[in-house]
Amino acid sequence: MRITIAVAAALAATALAGPAAAAPPAQAQPSPSTSSLLAPPVAVPRGLVPAPGQGSLTAGSLKPAAAGSCGACLTTCWSATSWSGPSDWSGSVHIYQHISWCGNGAQVTYATVSQSYSQSGSYRLDSAYGPWWSGGCIGCATLRASGYILWSWSPPLISIPQSGTSHLDTTVYAYGNATT
Repeated sequence: MRITIAVAAALAATALAGPAAAAPPAQAQPSPSTSSLLAPPVAVPRGLVPAPGQGSLTAGSLKPAAAGSCGACLTTCWSATSWSGPSDWSGSVHIYQHISWCGNGAQVTYATVSQSYSQSGSYRLDSAYGPWWSGGCIGCATLRASGYILWSWSPPLISIPQSGTSHLDTTVYAYGNATT
């Protein structure tokens, strides 16, 4: 009878303590990079569109495409943020593109882009490149900004450091959409 009471008391104590904390998963490789819009396009008043500044790249110097007049098109401006990079239980490293643009529904009329970065845990940002304009133009229906980061991953449970690249393309459209 004493054994039964002792076993019941041990089972009750275990049940009250809750489930045991799970150990982090064994991971031999860094997570793959993913890209998406972090903040989808939001219409902003033209007066709040960032002016070209230090660390930003504007599309104003790009040669406009030969295009006819838009007629009575109304110009609207938008702002969006996209990101790319790996993220898992051991940390993350990300590249962010902050892009603002104006369009009249048929043509992109103005654009500016800048980049920022974050790192945490076992991921370390080694170097960053960009942004640069990689497609489209002022006067075209779309404009694409590109950039990438080089990073390394040294997980705490495995002593084999690895490295990777996260590339980010953000395409904006004259009617206010954005994609990665």
